[in-house]
Amino acid sequence: MDTRPGSTRFIPRFTALALLLSLILAPAVRAQTVVHVPPIREASPVASPPEVDSVSAWVSQAKAGFPSNLGDSAGGENYRPYEKVGLIGRRLLRLLGREGLPQAHVIKPALDSLGLVTEVATDPASPAFALLMVRNPARYTADAVGFLYWYRGSDLRLQGVVFKGGYHPRMRVWRTSGPGYGFECGILAETHARLLRFTLLRLNPGSMVWGIQQDEESSPLPGAPGEAAWLDLNQDGSPEFVSWTSGATDSLFTECQNCPKLLTERTFIENGDGFDLLDERLLPTPYATLVYFVRLLIDGKLAQAEKLVRDPAMVREAVAQGWDKRVVRKPWFTERRQDGSPWLGRLSLRFEGPQGVKRYVVIFAMREGHWIIDHWSEPRAVPQHYPYVIMPPDTSATPATPTPRATPTSLPATKPPATPAKTR
Repeated sequence: MDTRPGSTRFIPRFTALALLLSLILAPAVRAQTVVHVPPIREASPVASPPEVDSVSAWVSQAKAGFPSNLGDSAGGENYRPYEKVGLIGRRLLRLLGREGLPQAHVIKPALDSLGLVTEVATDPASPAFALLMVRNPARYTADAVGFLYWYRGSDLRLQGVVFKGGYHPRMRVWRTSGPGYGFECGILAETHARLLRFTLLRLNPGSMVWGIQQDEESSPLPGAPGEAAWLDLNQDGSPEFVSWTSGATDSLFTECQNCPKLLTERTFIENGDGFDLLDERLLPTPYATLVYFVRLLIDGKLAQAEKLVRDPAMVREAVAQGWDKRVVRKPWFTERRQDGSPWLGRLSLRFEGPQGVKRYVVIFAMREGHWIIDHWSEPRAVPQHYPYVIMPPDTSATPATPTPRATPTSLPATKPPATPAKTR
């Protein structure tokens, strides 16, 4: 059986999905156009399929329910419009069938066309599962509800889980041998402020219900703005995830808005009860190298600082310029990137030290796979040269009457002097 995403076996199901959507949207389209035709004969009305009527009703109920929800909670009566969207998602996914579930992303444009706000996530390694994240289109700060779909025999089941934000969900599902559950599902998502959130679910042995094993309420993990990704670092079939978050700025530095930031890389692995932190480190970047170099100078660890520069003599030069002193609370300010990239090249900085305010351009290079400071320089001020300007004559006064040009006259011809007579 060919179950590849590009297989033509899925074309009938996609056609059925498109047909269902056209039937749902058809009443709204027909209501906008009135066509007058002469009556020919009375015909019996054509009944819509039951699934079309139910989906149309769910769409209307969801679009009417979201604006009337009170507060940001997705529980209680506020849950009803979310539930309607979850049921619509199940109806559309059923048309794709079990083999078409890996292509669950195709239902998002369909839901968007209905005025709903959703995101879809799947796991290519576990094609029997899909996630539909539903948000309130009338209240962007409200909680989201993620609906998990999975097949139990021929029944496509669903279950809703509340998320804070639920933006950009990334899902990973894997089989386990743990007691009391057969599958685990990890979901990485973000809040509206881009704070990373992690949720771990476990499916009971009867494949009937997912239980929350770990979330931000019980065991917060990333909790900072940044990026995260699922990986299988040791290739054992059980995933890990890694996050890259912007940590607190070093107290010596002030960073401009578009300047590089310090990034913290964290690796999380699963133990018996959930996921825990395995490793945490400052991501090595040119900017991080500069911060570490200045810190070593202030702490008096000059021998270690020599390993971060191309020439050890640069350490003595930095000390001579007062880099090992802290005369103000934040003596360093990153002004801009010199090459347009946050990773490579050079940085432009301002330093307020014992010798006053100075500006430096710091150049970085790679040595044995690590960033080092190649050199720095103090850019000279560009002199201002003003061009010489010739002032135009003052034309405000009445111009004098021009003097007529004199006509040149020919001078009278002069006779050559007489030649003296010769004497005898």
